[in-house]
Amino acid sequence: MLECTPGRVAPGQVAACSALEQVGGNPARLTGRTGVSCTADYEPVDVRAEGVWDGDRYRYSQTFPNACALAVATGPVFRV
Repeated sequence: MLECTPGRVAPGQVAACSALEQVGGNPARLTGRTGVSCTADYEPVDVRAEGVWDGDRYRYSQTFPNACALAVATGPVFRV
């Protein structure tokens, strides 16, 4: 579980919380990295996030073709 409440952020979660802060807590708005290529291997990875950010509730689910595509698209958010 990711906790981004000030004063409660675990050391390993700082990058994920920072990435979410840049998009107002909405994982659907993460832009990912550019100039990074992944293989075309199809090993689907499903992710889901639910939470509240500044009083707004977010629900996000997505299937990525592989772990590399997930990492490129969402950065550190789903690494925690």
